[in-house]
Amino acid sequence: MKLPIDWLNEFSRQDLDADYVVEKLTLSGLECELLTHKKKPVIDFSLTPNRADCFSVKGILQELSAISNKSYKELTKTDCELHHKEIIPIKVNSVKDCPVFITRVIKNYNNKTQSPKWLKERLELCGFKSINLVVDIANLVMLETGQPLHTYDLDTVRSKIIVRRAKNKETLNILDGSQQILNKDFLIIADDEKPLGIAGIMGSLESGISETTSSILLESAYFNYETIMGKARMLNLYSEASLRFERGVDPNIQRYAIERFTQLLNQVAGGENGPINESISNKDKPKNKNIFLRKEQIKRILGIRIPNKKIKSILEKLNMETKEKDFGYEGWKVKAPSYRFDIEDECDLIEEIARIYGYDSIPEVRETQDISLGQETKRLDKRNLINNLLCNLGYSEVINYSFVSPSMNASSNNSTIDVMDLQNPLSLEMSVMRNSLWPGLLSNLVYNIKRQQKDVRVFEVGKVFSSVRKSPHEITVISGLAYGNRDREQWGKSNSPIDFFDIKGDLETLLECFNLKSEVSFKQTSHKMLCPGRTASINLKNKVIGYIGEINPEVTSDLKLDSNPIVFELNHDVLKSPMILNYSPTKYFPYSRRDLSLLMDDSIEINQVIDLIESNKIKDLEEIIIFDVFKGDKIGAGRKSVSIGLIFQSKSRTLNDDEIDKSMLKINQNILKKLNITVR
Repeated sequence: MKLPIDWLNEFSRQDLDADYVVEKLTLSGLECELLTHKKKPVIDFSLTPNRADCFSVKGILQELSAISNKSYKELTKTDCELHHKEIIPIKVNSVKDCPVFITRVIKNYNNKTQSPKWLKERLELCGFKSINLVVDIANLVMLETGQPLHTYDLDTVRSKIIVRRAKNKETLNILDGSQQILNKDFLIIADDEKPLGIAGIMGSLESGISETTSSILLESAYFNYETIMGKARMLNLYSEASLRFERGVDPNIQRYAIERFTQLLNQVAGGENGPINESISNKDKPKNKNIFLRKEQIKRILGIRIPNKKIKSILEKLNMETKEKDFGYEGWKVKAPSYRFDIEDECDLIEEIARIYGYDSIPEVRETQDISLGQETKRLDKRNLINNLLCNLGYSEVINYSFVSPSMNASSNNSTIDVMDLQNPLSLEMSVMRNSLWPGLLSNLVYNIKRQQKDVRVFEVGKVFSSVRKSPHEITVISGLAYGNRDREQWGKSNSPIDFFDIKGDLETLLECFNLKSEVSFKQTSHKMLCPGRTASINLKNKVIGYIGEINPEVTSDLKLDSNPIVFELNHDVLKSPMILNYSPTKYFPYSRRDLSLLMDDSIEINQVIDLIESNKIKDLEEIIIFDVFKGDKIGAGRKSVSIGLIFQSKSRTLNDDEIDKSMLKINQNILKKLNITVR
C-alpha cells in the first residue's frame, strides 16, 4: 500500500516530516520506505497479514497517534441529505458469512462529470489508475477508511439483493473479462435472476458502471474473513477489496463509508440520495474478548518493570478498553477495539506495549548462566552414524519437499495404499504427499546433470506418507541414488559405470554398521519404478524393509538420461543403534583355503548357495568369498558358473587336510542334494 505524506498531513495539526514518519512506523513494527513520485514524497508500506487495520489512512493515523503521543483530526462524519425513499430489499441467506450488509440507491448523478484532477493525482500517488468517477471515489474511500465499497448499475439489478452461496458450477463473467466457474465455497451477491458479483472479490461485467450509468446501488458490507480467505487465489484473481476482506475489516465502519462516498459524489456530480438500507446481525459480528494482562508477565517477558500509569496510557492510546484489577498491582482486564483482529491473547498485548514503549527503550542485558554440555541422544547418534557413513562412501545429503505430483506418486507406489492429498496445494505439481523419496532424488539428479555434473551420488533421510483406510500413516526411510562412473576420471584406469552390485555393497556396509548384514537377505522381485530383472527386495527375517535396483528404462528415457540410475530405499526404523562391541582376539593360527566351482541355472541366487553352506554350521568355516561369476556360450544359455572361496581357520590350532576335506565333502553333498547344481 502506498500513501502520499500530503494526505496524512491533512489530518495533522502540524506538517509531518516524511523521514520522521517512516522512522517511527518502522521502529514500531510497520515496515515502510520513503519513495518519490512526481517530486512528491510517498510512503510505501509492506504490511504483514495480521495488521489489516493499517490498510488505510485512518489506520496509519491511529498508529501514529499511539506512537508519537500526538492527536490527529478524526475523519469527518456527515449524514447526507435524502432526496427519495427508494431502496432495494436485502436478503442475506447466511448471516455468519455476511453479518453486515448496507446499501443505498443514488439516482441521477451527472454521468458526464470526470474525476477531478486532485482525485486522479491522489489515486496515482497511491498506485491506482483512474477508471471513472464512481469507481475512483469508491477507491478513495477504501484507502481513506479501509472499507471496500462496490457499486452496481441500478438498471441491471432486479427486484432485490440476495447474499448467498454460489450453486455448483454456477458461472459468472466478471469485470476483468474472464468467466469464472464457482461452487458452494464461494459467497456471491445476486438478484432474483442472476449473480452480480463474487462477494469481497470482484463484481460482474454486466452490473458494472459504464459511461451511460446515471443511477447506482452502493454496497458496503462486512464479510467473514474466513469465508473470503484464499478464494481470490483459487480463481487466480487479485483485487484490493479481497486483500482487505480476507485479512478482516472493521465491522463497525460500513455506514460511515457509505456516507463518505455519498458526500464526495454529491460534491462532484450531484445526485439524489436514498435512505440507507441495512441488514445487520449483531450476534454474528466478530467481538474481541476480554484478555487479562498480568503485570508480572510483562516483567517476565520484557525483562523490565514499566510503571502502571505508562502501561495504561499505552493501552488507551491504542483505543483499548482497560479495567484495573487490584488497582493495577495484579493487572488489567483489556478489550481491543473492533478493528484489531490480531489481538487474541496476553502475549499480543505485551507485544503492543513493547512496540509503543519503544524497543530501543528496553535496556540490553547480557544474562549469564552455567551451561553444561548435554549428551547426544541415541536418535541423534544413529542419524550421525548414517550420514557420516554415506558421506564417506561418496554420497551427498539432500533435503526435498514432502509434496510431489500425483503422477510421480503413482509411478513410485508399489502397493494399493491410498495417497494423501493436500487440501490447499501450492500447485498441481505439489498436490500430494510423497510415498517415496525416489522422485525427489531423480529431480536432484536431473538438476545436477544440467549443470555438467556427470557423476552423482545423493541420499536423503525423510518421511514418506500414505493413507490406510483413510487414516494417515508415515514412516521414515533412507533413500539413495547413484549415477555415472564408479571412479573419478584418471589416466591409468578406464572408466566403468556404477552397477547394481556397487550400491548393494554400499547398502551392506550400512547394514554392517548396525550388525544387520548377516540377518538381511536380498531377493529378486519387481517394482513399478525399477527395471525388471534388476530389482531386489531387502528382507529382514522374511519381512520386506526396502528395495534396491535400477530405475526403469521408461523413466530413464522420459528424463533423457544416458544410463539407468541405481536406487535403494530402506526403512529407517529397522536400524537400531548398534550395541557396544566387546574385544575379541584375532585368530593367529594359519588358515587354509578351498575353492569351489559351481555350475547352476541363472535363476538360482548365489545367496541360496551361501545360506546352504552356512546351514552346515561348520565350526571352523571363517569366511565365504565369491571371486568369480561367468556366463557365456561355452556353458549354455540360462546357466552360470560361480567360483566360491572357503576360508577355514581355528582359534586353537592349525587345521589338517583331513579335517578340511571332511568339511568340504559335507558341503558338496548338501549342495548336490538340495539344489540343481553341478560341482565342477
